[in-house]
Amino acid sequence: MIDFHSHILPNIDDGSRSYEESKIILMEAKNMGFDKIISTSHYALNCFETPEYKREQVIEELNQEQNVPEIFLGSEIFLNYTIVDLLEEYKASTINKTHYVLFELPLRHQFPNLKITINKLKENNYIPILAHPERYSVIQKNFNLLLELKDMGVLFQSNYGSILGMYGLGAKLTFKKMLKNNLVDLLGSDVHRPNSIYPKIPKAIEKISKLTSRHQLEDMINNNAEAILRGEYI
Repeated sequence: MIDFHSHILPNIDDGSRSYEESKIILMEAKNMGFDKIISTSHYALNCFETPEYKREQVIEELNQEQNVPEIFLGSEIFLNYTIVDLLEEYKASTINKTHYVLFELPLRHQFPNLKITINKLKENNYIPILAHPERYSVIQKNFNLLLELKDMGVLFQSNYGSILGMYGLGAKLTFKKMLKNNLVDLLGSDVHRPNSIYPKIPKAIEKISKLTSRHQLEDMINNNAEAILRGEYI
């Protein structure tokens, strides 16, 4: 399996707090069946701004550890109007240096000119992936917005923990609706700490499997992520 969303790099964002903690998290992931993890450290202006080359150095070091999944470069970028510049200046990162970009939105209010900013990404040959759409109040209240974004070519990455109610009832119900409408392209742990989400993954997969086909589940947990890592279209 491939974990498409993680905060495993030490002292980069609000995720892992030390190198040793990162190793513990990675071993948990391995034990749960993940053989690849995309490191999607937050990149947010005036908050989390570790440039690409520094994160690559940490990934290279962690990839030398034994019995851990292979780690790939990425970012979870808080959407802003300069996102293309951040990518082209190698501050924020695409997924494994492909044309895919994982971005997030404010949890509790609407991002102004959302569609204009997404179109700017597309005009510059990037494929946008929205992180955990089920968690945003604007989408919980207006599911049609999700359909509009899908029509624009946006892909959706949901969190395993959503089906377990880890982000509240609104996120859980929205995630279920996304599954029933075949709107989830990718799944990720969004892990920040040891002993938080990875031990719960089997239960999450069991619940998700009841709302989707085996083929769709395999796409969400492995096939689509594998294609993205290779820079292929899905």
